[in-house]
Amino acid sequence: MAAHKYIMFLLACITIGFISCDVEIPIQEMVQARTAIEKARLVNAEKYDPDNFNKATEQLKASHDAAVNKKGGNARKAAVESANFAELAIKTSLPRATDDALAEAKTLLKESEALNAEQFAPEKYSQTGTAISESEKLKEDQKMWDAYLKAGEAAAAGRETKDLCLVKVPALNENIDRMKKDIEDLNSRNISEQQKQDLSSAGQNLDKAGALIAQNNVKEAMPLISESEKTVVRVKLAVQKLSAKDRIAQLRKEVDALKKERGSEYAGEDIEVVVTTLNEAESLLDQDKTDDAAKKVADAESSLAIAKEKTVKGLAQDKARSVEKLLEETRKRDTANKYKTETDRAAEMIADGKKLLESESYRDSLSKFNEAESLLYSLGIAGEKDRLQDKGFMQKLEGKMVYKVIYNKKKRDCLWRIAHKVYKNARLWPLIYMANKDQIKDPDLIFPGQKFVIPDVPEKKTAPVKEEAEKKEPEKKESGDKLKDTTEEDFKE
Repeated sequence: MAAHKYIMFLLACITIGFISCDVEIPIQEMVQARTAIEKARLVNAEKYDPDNFNKATEQLKASHDAAVNKKGGNARKAAVESANFAELAIKTSLPRATDDALAEAKTLLKESEALNAEQFAPEKYSQTGTAISESEKLKEDQKMWDAYLKAGEAAAAGRETKDLCLVKVPALNENIDRMKKDIEDLNSRNISEQQKQDLSSAGQNLDKAGALIAQNNVKEAMPLISESEKTVVRVKLAVQKLSAKDRIAQLRKEVDALKKERGSEYAGEDIEVVVTTLNEAESLLDQDKTDDAAKKVADAESSLAIAKEKTVKGLAQDKARSVEKLLEETRKRDTANKYKTETDRAAEMIADGKKLLESESYRDSLSKFNEAESLLYSLGIAGEKDRLQDKGFMQKLEGKMVYKVIYNKKKRDCLWRIAHKVYKNARLWPLIYMANKDQIKDPDLIFPGQKFVIPDVPEKKTAPVKEEAEKKEPEKKESGDKLKDTTEEDFKE
């Protein structure tokens, strides 16, 4: 390359220098020699026929030297010989250069095919194959220079095709890694043995595909990737479908529970929206439209959250009114201000609950109101026990409140009436029965003079009541005498 530049520079200098001198310079012959050398260089004559190529460059230099020495005849002769040697180098090198270019193009075409060029770079892939065919046809027709140029086009297109395919490889590896993570996640779910076997096969195929891609054999890897992807998607959809069905069932239970908590009263329209949306989600699942069904489930969850919030708000507002009324009644009954500290504390809780209600902290406000209500109810029970104790029906023995069964011809004592007296709730009679089973053989029969321990009401008030009530409800008896059916009036003194 350095010699080539030197010759070009020297030729230019000689041409300029001798234009001003009246010396005959073989400009045309020297230019022809230089052109022939450049053409020989294009067909890699330096590699295929270095002997003739070097002679051509040496003769061109000799021509320049002769021209400098004002030996025009020698310069022309050397230039002609240079061109002849260059043409000979071209003739020798052109077939081999064409064959090598075609071989490179065919190799690139094969490598591109293995890299899945038919899918990743179809246009360039086709262009490469067409150029190869055209080059081979020109070679058969002995149009060697055109065949060589076309082979060069084929090789260039082949390189571009291969590069386009290689760009896709990282994304394929990322897809394989993603599916492997999906398989790991799915295996942790509650899936069938058959699904586990299918996922295991898919994982093995992905390992094989990864090894093939590392060898640039993407074409054989693609079917393995595709098959594995179908398996993963199928199992994933099945899991999502089952999960969606479970979630729908859970949401329906939450809707039923909300209705029992007076949800229909405070958020009836929202609850209807939830039910309708869940029905739509189930319909979409039946059509295997899992993604659409999942969106519907999410919509139902949002609507249910709104319904719950409205219900809690309504309950809190109602509780605020009822607990204030209860506070007022408790204070009226507490004429001696025996429970002033407790009622003042309840009033503070109610005030705090109202502030929370105003700030839209509905759950916290409801909790405050319930806390105040529990305190006031306990004061009511304590007050009733005090009243009964004053009348001689109740007394405190060994730290426990004890009720003494009395004889009353019109309103005879029974567990129901005693529970109403001490708890203000006749249905809590099983609490008394369970605490005194040692002396109550039959809950239908109690006798004057018996002394029953009166336990405190547990936090879960209905649990013991339900347990015993399912066994047997007592008939209103005392001392073996059957009583008439009782009404609310029977419990009033």
